Amino acid sequence: MRALGAIVTLLLWGQLFAVDLSNDAMDIADDSCPKPPEVVNGYVEHSVRYRCRPYYRLRSEGDGVYTLNSEKQWVNTVAGEKLPECEAVCGKPKHPVDQVQRIIGGSLDAKGSFPWQAKMISRHNLITGATLISDQWLLTTAKNLFLNHSENATSQDIAPTLKLYVGREQLVEIEKVVLHPNHSTVDIGLIKLKQKVPVNDRVMPICLSSKDYVALGRMGYVSGWGRNANFKFSQRLKYVMLPVADQDRCVQHYEGSTVPEEKAPKSPVGVQPILNGHTFCAGMSKYQEDTCYGDAGSAFAIHDLEQDTWYAAGILSFDKSCTVAEYGVYMKVTSILDWVQNTMADD
Repeated sequence: MRALGAIVTLLLWGQLFAVDLSNDAMDIADDSCPKPPEVVNGYVEHSVRYRCRPYYRLRSEGDGVYTLNSEKQWVNTVAGEKLPECEAVCGKPKHPVDQVQRIIGGSLDAKGSFPWQAKMISRHNLITGATLISDQWLLTTAKNLFLNHSENATSQDIAPTLKLYVGREQLVEIEKVVLHPNHSTVDIGLIKLKQKVPVNDRVMPICLSSKDYVALGRMGYVSGWGRNANFKFSQRLKYVMLPVADQDRCVQHYEGSTVPEEKAPKSPVGVQPILNGHTFCAGMSKYQEDTCYGDAGSAFAIHDLEQDTWYAAGILSFDKSCTVAEYGVYMKVTSILDWVQNTMADD
């Protein structure tokens, strides 16, 4: 066997294998990669193309093609020696939702149409929702994180008390939680996992966008394990399709008036939602279905038909309506996007 000059490990088509390089950079000793035939007045240039596994996409400054130079370095014409990365695809479920099997209080998600949906269990086994937005980060509400904690609790106090499941009851470990600095009015928190989760047809983040998808009458899907018609937590993931509602009517419903000086608590369920410029409201479905206790933290998911991509327009904050009150209340993703992106990037 020829002298071994170097061993280069390549990620090709999602598989790892080793190529042995002799002292001559253009002479490959591995029998699995035979020496190419020569051409008159020509020469051989060894190149590789990086590709990603299903549910991942290549992120690179170049085209993913690297050529072996005379110094035994794999280089791209644009990126140089900097290697590409395989990042998780978002908002592309293998089995997109359709309205098929109807049950009381919503439809049954039998196909995994909401792979970004996570189940969070807080102290005393209270179930809430969370939304996967990358392979290592999730969004939920600050209220969910504070369940059964005092208002003085810190993120370090909260993180060890939570259990989090993605996909088919896959338990994942939490590294930390990050509360929005104004979480009393912006009901949002982030959860970082200790390890990145493998993305597949059952586990996939939803996309976030700076585009405002909130428009009166636009339909969105909300999934979750919230309480059902018998006020029991659902054992299986369900979803409802709900319309974006008129904001002024929503404010009047809960606060009696849109005039600040005339507002007063009017919630039919005895609990007031957070309503401000960071929120929007959604009504009930045509079947009079609604979200309920335990659904908070789930995404108001919009299907962008032009891009064939699913985006989170909002995160459910007020899940106490349960068909008694007329509106659920959501935190706008456009209002929190900069904070989310900066927090993830700075970590």
